[in-house]
Amino acid sequence: METDRTVPTILNLNKAIFLNNNNQKWQLMQLIMKIYFISILLLSTATCSQAQTDSKNNADEMAIRKIEELGRIAMETQDTLAMYKLVSPDYVVMNPNLKVHGFRGLIDLLTMWKQRNAAMNVTPPHIEHVIDKITINKDIAIVMGQDVPDAGATNPDGKPMSKRAYSNIYRRYLDSWQLIARQNSNICQ
Repeated sequence: METDRTVPTILNLNKAIFLNNNNQKWQLMQLIMKIYFISILLLSTATCSQAQTDSKNNADEMAIRKIEELGRIAMETQDTLAMYKLVSPDYVVMNPNLKVHGFRGLIDLLTMWKQRNAAMNVTPPHIEHVIDKITINKDIAIVMGQDVPDAGATNPDGKPMSKRAYSNIYRRYLDSWQLIARQNSNICQ
């Protein structure tokens, strides 16, 4: 008489528990161990994948923070050459005066500011750049923060600078990020 040697499946697992045959109990134990190891493998794969994603996001955030600082320095020193590297030619900004302009307008503003500072023999105002939040979604990064000028700092037109809230939007181009849009508003004092 031949005994049934089929391996118990999940569907007949309840029946298999009551089996008296040691061979069938062994097969059941092997099935449970396989399920256990497959579950552990899937869980560890998901954990590793999440760790890689977190690591990439941290690297991207650090890159954005570095570009934000380089952009702040370029604005402070009116470094138009640096702006060609940091800012996309498709850049658009809405300034606190509710005027929208593009990359050319940014370069013109820096040039005017540089000429004014040279003519008045003054140094550019220092503006503290406070990042409140960085959000990265695939190849788009959004930075929200505040620009806090030193007391007595003035705009190119000579008016006092006020604290501003801003949003910068970056797009990844190959291995680097470029600023593609900015919006900033004066914060009422």
